[in-house]
Amino acid sequence: MFFRGKTPRTRSELIAEADVARSKGRLKKAIAGYRKALELEPKDPVIHGKLAPLLARAHQSEAALQSFHTAAQAHLEKGFADKAIAVYTQAADTFPHRVDLWRQLSQLNLSRDRRADAVRALIRGRFHFSRRNERREAIALLQEALALDPDLFEPKLDLALLLARQGQRAEALALLEPLAQGAQGPAAARVHWTLLRISPGLGTGWRWLRSALTRR
Repeated sequence: MFFRGKTPRTRSELIAEADVARSKGRLKKAIAGYRKALELEPKDPVIHGKLAPLLARAHQSEAALQSFHTAAQAHLEKGFADKAIAVYTQAADTFPHRVDLWRQLSQLNLSRDRRADAVRALIRGRFHFSRRNERREAIALLQEALALDPDLFEPKLDLALLLARQGQRAEALALLEPLAQGAQGPAAARVHWTLLRISPGLGTGWRWLRSALTRR
C-alpha cells in the first residue's frame, strides 16, 4: 500500500497561519511561520515588516533590525520610498536608541524632498538621548538638524547646553552670541538665560535680568 505524503503548505497558507498566531499573541509560532514563508521568498518586504516587531518583542534585537533593514531596502528597490520611510519610522520607534535609524529616516525624507520631515526625524531622535553618556549622539543629531535648517531656535539653545556640558564651552558661546545680538522679547530672555546657565556671572546675570524685565 502506498501512502501519499502531506501536501506542503503554500506560502499564502504559511503567512495566513502566522497572521492568526500573531493575532492570538502566539509569538513563537508566528515567528516560525513567517520565517518558513521567507524560505520561499527571502526578501519579501511585507513578511519582514510583520516579522521585525515580533523579533523585537522576543528580544532578538539584531534579527529584528535585519528584518527592518531588509523590508526597507526591498521597498526601495521597488521604488516605494514612502513604504521604506514607514518601515524606518517603525524601526526607530522600536529601537529609539539607535542613532543610525534616525539618520536613515532623515536621509530617506530628504530623498523625497521633505526637508521639514528630515529635520523632524533628527529632533525626535535627539530626545531619546538624554543621559550623560548619550550626549555625543544628541549633539550629533542636533548638529545635523541645524545643518538642514540653521534657523531653528530651540534646538540651538539645546545644543549649546549640551556642548557646554561636554566641556565645549567656547563652541556653545559661539553658537549663542549671534542669537543674543538679534533676539528680542521672550526669545532674548531665553537666550540670555541659557548664556547664564553656561557662563554664570554678573554680566550674564544682568543681561538676562534686563531681557526678562523688558519682555514684560
